[in-house]
Amino acid sequence: MLPLFPPATIQQDPAPNLPCDAKDHQPLLLGPCSRAQILAHREVFRTGTEHADLPEALKTRWMAIHRPFTLVLAFGSWCSDSQHEIPSFLALDGQPNPFVEVHFIGVPRTKEIEAGSWPTGLAPQKAEKVPTAWVYALGPGGQQTLVGSVVEHPPKANETFAEAVVEVLEKAR
Repeated sequence: MLPLFPPATIQQDPAPNLPCDAKDHQPLLLGPCSRAQILAHREVFRTGTEHADLPEALKTRWMAIHRPFTLVLAFGSWCSDSQHEIPSFLALDGQPNPFVEVHFIGVPRTKEIEAGSWPTGLAPQKAEKVPTAWVYALGPGGQQTLVGSVVEHPPKANETFAEAVVEVLEKAR
């Protein structure tokens, strides 16, 4: 039996359960999400990550982190700065470091992060700009303490977001 419509005319919603942004009408990732969800969400994240040129020295520094940290990265799937900056970190996180627990949180244009989106035991932070990465170190008694952050752009010229995050982790060791 032949289909009623030729396959080319059947429209499938690429993100049926995601809310759409009121400004660009594209699906939004909101709340806690995974690296895999970000890469599947928008082509710009996937191609940026595939083309991220990470120096071997940076990968070595990333894997040399041997103190427990929790990293929370707030980003906007709608945000050009997030689309430009976080692929380098997504590429680095493709080689997970067992000492760095990474959490991604998608935020709307208001940059509001619901308290329930934060990993348990971490003090929620306010995102003034995205992307923002907060680094927490595990302290005595299992207490998590905020030890640094990278806000929107790396602080040094010609530095990637991934390099800036690794520097924060290294300084807190």
